[in-house]
Amino acid sequence: MLTPKNHREQLLDSWLALMEDAPAPEGPLRLPVLSGSMVPDIPVGSMAHIEKATARQCRPGQVIVYRDKDRLVVHRVLLRLGWGAFLLFYEKGDANSTGGWIKSNQIKGLVVAVGLLNEEGPQKLLPNPKRARASLGDDLRYRILFIPRRIKSLLWGSHN
Repeated sequence: MLTPKNHREQLLDSWLALMEDAPAPEGPLRLPVLSGSMVPDIPVGSMAHIEKATARQCRPGQVIVYRDKDRLVVHRVLLRLGWGAFLLFYEKGDANSTGGWIKSNQIKGLVVAVGLLNEEGPQKLLPNPKRARASLGDDLRYRILFIPRRIKSLLWGSHN
C-alpha cells in the first residue's frame, strides 16, 4: 500500500519522466486526470496508466499523452498524417468540440488503462477507431457549420 508521501513521489516521478526531465521509474507511469475533456471514457479524478511510446506507435483511436508547453494532455488521436519521417497527429478530447494538430515529438506515451485512485485493478483502455472517426466527423461539422456563422455574426452583427 502506498503512503500519501510515496504516492506523491510516484506521481512526480511519472510526470518528470513524461516531460523528459528525469529517467522513468520502474513500473507503470500513473498520473491523475484533471480535466473533463475525455469524459465519459476517462472521468475527472481517475488515474491514467501510461506506457512511454513513440509517435510511430500511435494510431487513430488510441488515447495519447502529449506535451503542450509545461503541461501534459490526455486526448484521443483522430488522424495521423505522415510524409517520410515526418508525422503529424490530429488530436481531440472526446468531450471537446474541436481538436488540434500536434507534432510527433510532442507525444510522450499511450494511455493503456484507467482506474480510480483507490482501485486495485485499473480497466484497460482499448483503442477505439470508431469513436475517432465519429469524433473527427463531429469536429469537421462544427468547423463547417458553426465557425462561418460565428465569423458572419462578428463581421456583420447578429441582426442579419
